[in-house]
Amino acid sequence: MESFLHDPFFFGEEILNSMHLFIGAWFDPVMGFITALGNETFYVLMLPLLYWCYDKKLPVKVGAIFLISTTLNDMTKEIFRNPRPDPERLAEGISSLNIKYLPHQSPGFPSGHTQGTVTFWGPLFWFCRNRTVRALCLLMIILIPYSRIYLAVHFLGDVLGGYAIGFFLLLALVPAVLVVEKYYDRLHEVALMVLLLAAPLAVYNILPGKFLYNYMGVFSGFLIGALMARERIAFNPRSGIIPGIIKTAAGLAGLIIIKEGLKLILPQGALPGFFRYWLIGFWTTFAAPLIFSRFSLLRGRVT
Repeated sequence: MESFLHDPFFFGEEILNSMHLFIGAWFDPVMGFITALGNETFYVLMLPLLYWCYDKKLPVKVGAIFLISTTLNDMTKEIFRNPRPDPERLAEGISSLNIKYLPHQSPGFPSGHTQGTVTFWGPLFWFCRNRTVRALCLLMIILIPYSRIYLAVHFLGDVLGGYAIGFFLLLALVPAVLVVEKYYDRLHEVALMVLLLAAPLAVYNILPGKFLYNYMGVFSGFLIGALMARERIAFNPRSGIIPGIIKTAAGLAGLIIIKEGLKLILPQGALPGFFRYWLIGFWTTFAAPLIFSRFSLLRGRVT
């Protein structure tokens, strides 16, 4: 592994210079926009919107795989602590992109954008049968990782590592999700919820990672909320355009209040952070749908 991480072809600035598309400065913001589609903010918005306005099962399956992936990515980065490209060694016009888009406090290997893209859009491709959505998934899996090379914030080896780990997790976790879905009714719900609370707490306390309490908190609250809502909340996400807009506005307002409001109230530290992000996940799959279900306009037609 050490020889790979020090290989100048995979972890050298020259390959970034040669892979850059010198087609004009107009293309820089296009790549900046594409890379933003792999940021945490995008997923924080997309998973709730899918759950509130499209389908209840799909985002739970996609979210479970994606959140496990982000946790492992954070751990892997902290284990290897590999540097990112040096702007001093990049060609003119590329170094400025590196300085503008580089996340300074995050190690490079493996690329979180690449791994996250594979483990978000990959499950979406697998579980969704819509051809347009599937084409979009493939496009994102190609474009977002390339945007990291174009902006010179990751080495080629970082991106290839993100692809390798992402596809490995995809092959391992998609069958696991299908097995859990198949045998869910035979599982003891209370025991499963205790596991979903205890295991994430143990992970962020024991294993290395800068943002584990965020990811594990959301993972725990998101899945526990989904389990509790399964038989307790009569709610149809596909309730129309106007209800969708109302749900989106109200739901996102709740997310902002939890994420930013509680930050002002709770003390600093990993455990309060875990609790705050746990509430974000729980709000998404249980609390917000519970509120929506109390209003006929937002509840939709429940069969």
